[in-house]
Amino acid sequence: MLKKITLLLLLSNFCYGQELIYTVDLHSTATHKVGVRVELKKMGATTVTYQMPIWAPGAYSVTHYGHYISDFKAFDKNGKELSVQQANGDRWEISNAKDIANISYSVSDSHKDSTSLYFAMAHIDTNFFFANGTCLFGYVNDKKNIPSTVDYDFPYEWKLATALDPLPSGKHDGTAPPDFKYSGFEAKNYDELADAPIMAGVDSIFQTHSFKDGTATYDIVLATDRKFEMDSLEYYIHKIVHAETEFFHDTPFKHYTFLINAPTYFKSPSMSFGALEHANSSDYLLVNLPWKMFKSQELATFSHEFFHLWNVKRIHSALLGPFDYTKRVMTTSLWLSEGITDYYSRTILTRWNILPYHSFEESVSQLSKAANRSKAAKSETLEQLSIDESDFDLGKATVFYFKGTLVGLLLDIEIRSRTDNKKSLDDVMFALNAEAKKGKTFKDSELIGKMEKITGLDLQDFYKKYIAGTDSLPIDEYLKKMGVGNIETGTQTESRIALGGKLNFESENSTAYVERVDSSTPFASAGIMEGDTLKTLNGKPFTIQEIVDLQNGQPPVTLEIEVIRKGQQKHFSVFVEKRNKTTKPKTAYGPLPDATPLEVAIRHGIVGKDY
Repeated sequence: MLKKITLLLLLSNFCYGQELIYTVDLHSTATHKVGVRVELKKMGATTVTYQMPIWAPGAYSVTHYGHYISDFKAFDKNGKELSVQQANGDRWEISNAKDIANISYSVSDSHKDSTSLYFAMAHIDTNFFFANGTCLFGYVNDKKNIPSTVDYDFPYEWKLATALDPLPSGKHDGTAPPDFKYSGFEAKNYDELADAPIMAGVDSIFQTHSFKDGTATYDIVLATDRKFEMDSLEYYIHKIVHAETEFFHDTPFKHYTFLINAPTYFKSPSMSFGALEHANSSDYLLVNLPWKMFKSQELATFSHEFFHLWNVKRIHSALLGPFDYTKRVMTTSLWLSEGITDYYSRTILTRWNILPYHSFEESVSQLSKAANRSKAAKSETLEQLSIDESDFDLGKATVFYFKGTLVGLLLDIEIRSRTDNKKSLDDVMFALNAEAKKGKTFKDSELIGKMEKITGLDLQDFYKKYIAGTDSLPIDEYLKKMGVGNIETGTQTESRIALGGKLNFESENSTAYVERVDSSTPFASAGIMEGDTLKTLNGKPFTIQEIVDLQNGQPPVTLEIEVIRKGQQKHFSVFVEKRNKTTKPKTAYGPLPDATPLEVAIRHGIVGKDY
């Protein structure tokens, strides 16, 4: 990790010596702002325009990054301020700019913007800085192939990580102040600049690991306020990297960086956790949980983002590249980019024995229950949900992912069962990737036809029902085709107090927070809400052990609960009338004993042979 970072984008043959030199000042992040200065060389125009993007690749939603720009100014080579006209919220026009020398502006913190998720925005704080490239940088005169240099100036006790190629030595003038260090990175164009997130902060919050697999090197950079099991994380990320590069027989990069912000729950800057893919990196907002919980919850997240290197960064609709950063993306094919990616992110974990086979069955069970509960899943087509991503409705976005994952499973089973397991969704992905490596994209209207040509099947009925239509997903019917069903695994007796809320504990000794409150239950009746932090139960800390003791003992009539809500402490009396006791068969998805050889072969092809 180096103290000052310089990025040089290689000269394009089409820019005739033009160059942009960006400087980002991270000295005053306590103000929740950073300063950006842009030197312009050989623009050759009397009017100069500066365009900030309105959306970020991978995030899709219309955000208008220009709305977080202030104090925009331009100067000529003599230091004279030039006239600037703001054409719209994301675009500035500078007249009489033949002798323009530089532009300067401030970028404000944006991570709480509801139009997108944390990892597509900028988080600017006293000891920490994260930004998607689209938050900081614009491009000049609508040219995205102008080469650039970027200097990140930040305190000596900080570290900074980004994913761009190192700049060869001797290509910087070496004018860094004495209390700074610098190093450089290379890229090709504005797309690379915008697609390279940055994470920086005080040294003490960073934990780093590196490894090599095949011809590529990988860096894991994690920021957290508590120790993290980095050895375990590296072990499993390495297995994921190996599995997916082996799946595609392809490594489309020389180095790759995982940028992970993983604070403890109560120090998280946002409750919307997740990640965003980039050309040779991915960035994450996760929670620093005990390793067993983190492993079970987040390995699929890393698998998902890494799979995007092929499916969306390379395989994509013509509407997703070359990028037009000024227009809303209206593509109906994000179900392929996101839903199919999420399907593979889970099945690859079992095929390569990274997680046990039953983890995928558990995922299917959870996703099916979510789909059955969701009104949007029943009323919205995957194509419409794809378009709606640019409007960013968090509820619909959630539906889009779990419904898309289930459709991916059904589509793979459909292809395998109708071809006697001779063809699969794998063949579709391999063929699309082979075309994409040659620079070929597809029209949304052509996608199903391309899949039909690859598989030799008529998929129109499937497409009309489950992708362009809102038919219920026949999960159990399709699982039978891979020899999986809902089978009894014994009996279970439930004897518990039904408070009516889903709790989430950061660790054994931490307080809990309420993730979900079910209506018409004691929690809901008492007024406890989603997002509340449960501080005490009958005067004792609200811990897992207190819940266990409560479940095993006789319930009191009234539970006295203290919560923290938006920084304020509140008291609730939760009335519990009786204990619910039920004895019922314990069931779960599992291999059926009477499965045919074809069904077994399909199952092994999808989730591996670990039965």
